[in-house]
Amino acid sequence: MHVVSFETSNIESLETAMEQTRSEEVKGIVLFLAEGNGWDDRQLTQWATAQRFPVAGGIFPRVIAKGKILTEGGVVVGWPRPLELHRVAMTEKPLLPEALREASPGTVFVVLIDGLSPYVRPLIETLYDELGIELRYIGGGAGSLTLRQQPCLVTPEGVVQGEALLISLGSRAAIAVRHGWQPLSKELIFEATESEGNTVVSFDWEPALSVYRRFVEPRAGVAISSENFFSVAQAYPLGLVRPSGEFVVRDPIRIEGERLVCVGPVPAGSTVTILQGNPEMLLAAAEGVTHAAQSAASFPVQGRLVFDCISRALFLRGQFGEELARLIPDDLPTAGALTLGEIAFTQREGLQFYNKTAVVGLVG
Repeated sequence: MHVVSFETSNIESLETAMEQTRSEEVKGIVLFLAEGNGWDDRQLTQWATAQRFPVAGGIFPRVIAKGKILTEGGVVVGWPRPLELHRVAMTEKPLLPEALREASPGTVFVVLIDGLSPYVRPLIETLYDELGIELRYIGGGAGSLTLRQQPCLVTPEGVVQGEALLISLGSRAAIAVRHGWQPLSKELIFEATESEGNTVVSFDWEPALSVYRRFVEPRAGVAISSENFFSVAQAYPLGLVRPSGEFVVRDPIRIEGERLVCVGPVPAGSTVTILQGNPEMLLAAAEGVTHAAQSAASFPVQGRLVFDCISRALFLRGQFGEELARLIPDDLPTAGALTLGEIAFTQREGLQFYNKTAVVGLVG
């Protein structure tokens, strides 16, 4: 795994980084591009279609290059093996390519999706239901911090939106997941009685925003409005209660009337709570995910992939550098992104789409 970073969001800088990568024994390329001031879709498409072997990647709010966070530029990750790319349209009923069904047990896929698509749940369920538990996944949601859906995935045919890219690494991986968020109260449990994809309509048949306000406003010390909702909700995400007792975090990002719009699905009938966190809890989780991945790696490790939620960075602010140091405690080649939702397969929870969560994969 060979990592080359660059700090200017333009084709010239990207091509310079690619030239450095070509000097190595590289047969496949994955790109993590920082949103910055915006990439020119037309130029990026022309560049991608002109490459001598296929490239794939995404445009993210921030990217991770070794031990640094880049707001401009990006990371070129070279692999010593050819990469197989599978594209899946994110729809209500995704159709998986036949080649995916032929993947060998244990195959590791980097999964990059349009993080603002309303069809995350059908994709995750289709992958799990149709491909089973023998494959391994790690990745996250690409897209803009403006939270407006736009082209964000780089393919050999150009820059697209509304898709998922599954990139077969042809290597092994030890994957771990942690978040550090805890319930406001153990007794605070309700049902998502009505929802539409990633929009929660009601909890226990009461408008979702009314319930959220009742429990969050006294703790936050402010009256929630459409203007301040995003900043308030960073500290009070939703938690989907799993049979294991763990929580899959859901990040509310805006309100529409009395509805809560989240990054990721909240299925009707889900058992839900409201979570809270503090920097110490999140930093402990970052340290824990690193140790968990290291403990699970029973092979020579060649590199590290990190997918950490952009909202963790926004919540931790000046302390996010400490989180990054705990996720990347050594000089192992490391790349990844601050994402709009994280994807991972673990033995305990299966395949999940997370929010406000840190995912680490050690690859061999």
